[in-house]
Amino acid sequence: MDAAAAEKMVRELFLTIKLLSGYPVPEELPPVNFVPLETMQKMVCKGACRIRAFYLADKGVYIDETIDVKDDTYSRSILLHELVHHLQHVHGKFESMPTTCERWQAREIEAYEIQHKYLKRLHVTSRFIALDTVPITCPGTTKPDPAPAGQ
Repeated sequence: MDAAAAEKMVRELFLTIKLLSGYPVPEELPPVNFVPLETMQKMVCKGACRIRAFYLADKGVYIDETIDVKDDTYSRSILLHELVHHLQHVHGKFESMPTTCERWQAREIEAYEIQHKYLKRLHVTSRFIALDTVPITCPGTTKPDPAPAGQ
């Protein structure tokens, strides 16, 4: 996907997030980096793990380069999920929560909720995960193989 098409998609996803959640569309878009899965695994997990995408406040969204965000609605929802994290960061939505772990969990739950609303609006129900069953673990914990980011 070329840069212009990616930017257009990101702008459209931000408009969708605004519709679904009320978050305003940011003036400045975060970088979206399509990278090899192995690169993401090294950055986040220090080895093989189930990850498809993640967000870093100072570097933007990282997404597996094999994900077809152009033609696959569910894959596009993974990007939307990560863009929600950008908006959470920009607006400091969960900064008043007492612990880093609680903030991280609240961010994930909200991003999944918005992702589910997006998929539901597009009549994609086969990939829903019940939010109360999502194995959300905090960064640095020793629980095995958390749910893939953005899923």
